[in-house]
Parts: sequence; structure tokens; C-alpha cells
Amino acid sequence: MLEQARERAIRVLSDGYAYDALTEEEFEWRLGQLSLANSPVEVQALIADLPAPGVSPLTATYTGGMYAGVPAPAEERISGIMSEVRRDGPWRLPMRLKVSAVMSNVRLDLRRAVIPPGCLIEVSAIMASVSIIVPPGLPVEFDVSPIMGAARNDSSRVPSAIGAPVVRVKGSAFMAEVRVRVREPRF
Repeated sequence: MLEQARERAIRVLSDGYAYDALTEEEFEWRLGQLSLANSPVEVQALIADLPAPGVSPLTATYTGGMYAGVPAPAEERISGIMSEVRRDGPWRLPMRLKVSAVMSNVRLDLRRAVIPPGCLIEVSAIMASVSIIVPPGLPVEFDVSPIMGAARNDSSRVPSAIGAPVVRVKGSAFMAEVRVRVREPRF
């Protein structure tokens, strides 16, 4: 059973390296740690943040990858007060994410996030900047009301991918900017 877990882990690590989800150094380090693993649980821990073999990280974003079949968290909060808050890399978006930004910069990068269908991002920005980065093809419903500020959805210019979950962004921006930006994925 341990050998089967190692073989699968080698495929996952190889795909991760091929899709640039791992640097060469990280790939080599994990392979070294793989040879030291004494149980399938230890092997799984080395690849838990990577998609299944044969699945690109972008596809894993839409299908759930390692989270497939596991319900998304109901609600989470991100708050920034006179600070900078960043959420990027592999992470899991809850069904409802409440973002509060006061005199802050908040950056949410969804390009490698697992996105549940119909999730909602509620934004309350006061003298702040909230930037939501999405991959091309991710549909975003946008309903943000600016007051002496700006609200912009750049994703509406790009055709939606078939099977992609819809992300809803709603809220308010008082003397603030809330913007959805489209960027190619970085793996």
C-alpha cells in the first residue's frame, strides 16, 4: 500500500512540476521527503496541496481537485484595517466570504482557488482598495455600489468558460475602489 501511494505521489509531483505548480527545488525536496515517508498518510501530506495526476491546476479550480465531494465552508471573513491583506496561491473559497477593508489594500487571487458554484463575496470598502483577480473565463456577477469611489468588473469583457462556477461579488465602496481583474493563471 505504501508503494502504491508513493507511485501516485510521484505522478502528482511530476504533473505539479510540469504545470509549474512546483519549482525545481520544491519538486526535488518533496521527492527526497517521499523516500523518507513511512506511511501512506505521510505520503499524502506531501501532495495534499496539488491536484490529482493528469489534472491541470486550472481544471482543479473548477472541479475541486483534492476537495472534490467535500462541501465548501459556509462562511469566512477577511478584515483589513489600515493594512494590506493578500490571499493567493492554492486556497478554498467559502460559500460566503465577507471582506471588510478600511483604509487598506485587499487582494484576493482566485486563479488557484477552489471555487464552489454560486459563492458570494460581500465587500465593504471604506477608503480602501479591493482587488479580486480571476482567471479568464470565470464568470463574475458584479453588483458593487460606489460612493465617491469606483467599482469595475473587467471579467465581463471575456467570454465565460463552459462549466465554470459563477462568483457573485456585491457590496459597497465608500471613497474606495473595488475591481475584478482578469489575469492568466500562474502555476
